[in-house]
Amino acid sequence: MNMFDEIEKLRKDLPKLQKVTDGVSKQELNHYQIIALVIMGAGICIGVIFGNVFPSCGTTSGLYSKTCTTTEFNFSLTLTIWFVAFLVCVFFYGMGSIITLLDSINKKLDKKK
Repeated sequence: MNMFDEIEKLRKDLPKLQKVTDGVSKQELNHYQIIALVIMGAGICIGVIFGNVFPSCGTTSGLYSKTCTTTEFNFSLTLTIWFVAFLVCVFFYGMGSIITLLDSINKKLDKKK
């Protein structure tokens, strides 16, 4: 038995690009997923605003170590806020996906009855 003949028998064609885009474009977002996207957008904006409002100290004066001579954009605070917003966004988006899957299972079970 030739291995290449077996591969030819079992081989399936890859899906066409149009079919993949049709499947993706049919997906609708539920309320949890929309909330997740809004939270991510708000988290990005709030992170940038807080990075400017609460700047970090660039250099301190020699005589008074608690006095900042220059302030810089607070990247650590901004990245922390972005990371927390991303985690909350992933949680809500995942919960919305689970609800969508459970709803589709429920519809398929109702059709069988």
